[in-house]
Amino acid sequence: MKKSALYLLITVFFWGTSFIFVKIGLEEVPPVTLAFLRFAIAIPLLFLLMRRPLGQPQSIEKREWGSLLFLGLTGVTLYHLFQNVGMGYTSASESSVIIASNPVFIALFSRILLGERLSKTKASGILIAFTGVVLVVLREGASFGSPSFLGDLICLGSVFSWVAYSLYTKKRLLRSSPIEITAYSTLFGMIFLAPIALAIEGFAVPILPSSWLSLVMLGVFSSAVGYLLWNRALSETTASEAGLYLFLIPVIASAFAFIFLGERLDGLFFIGSALVIMGLVLSTR
Repeated sequence: MKKSALYLLITVFFWGTSFIFVKIGLEEVPPVTLAFLRFAIAIPLLFLLMRRPLGQPQSIEKREWGSLLFLGLTGVTLYHLFQNVGMGYTSASESSVIIASNPVFIALFSRILLGERLSKTKASGILIAFTGVVLVVLREGASFGSPSFLGDLICLGSVFSWVAYSLYTKKRLLRSSPIEITAYSTLFGMIFLAPIALAIEGFAVPILPSSWLSLVMLGVFSSAVGYLLWNRALSETTASEAGLYLFLIPVIASAFAFIFLGERLDGLFFIGSALVIMGLVLSTR
């Protein structure tokens, strides 16, 4: 197995299981504050891994700070803001399908902007995997209608935010290391989230041990480790191939929701999961 594939499998595992911890955290902490706190926990670990104190970037030139600000804004601030706010206006099933379309748009824009090759085999694999995701997230039924159209558009903003983050990170990796990009973009993204959380939610600090446990899990594994491994994978493979692994997130999330939250799994889940795996294998072979 290639190292990039291993990095991506670990990443989507952490991101898939993160939905459980987000659900636990949201019982006490508002959504934007939750996003801010998880990245506040991630930042010290990232700078420890980089072994450089805050304020001493060393290898990053002044002209690169704008790029890191852009990555923090798109991959941290806007992605989580659009996702959390959008889900308040639309159904979970609709938002899941929209967000799960990430690999499709990553592959499309990688072809247009980065010139990455999109073969018929890879395109077929993407279509098969996306069909599987639709079966997984819509197996409880969906209600696509005009009242939720605004929420759908907001969730679509999170998709384009992640596409912008992933493709621009791919270009930035030619000049900086994955850990530098992850650490500084996360720092800037957290800084952007702070005034939004304060203005909208008053910045509520959690009290319950379960909330802090969820924040630690989100901060350490989903944010610090997940983002770092995603960027490490991008340094070794194409953006379109890395994006394919995101199709596994709804499958992993549903499986862990069944184990820990008692949510129901049925035949469509297993059919959809098989299609996701089939499409992933077909596209990455």
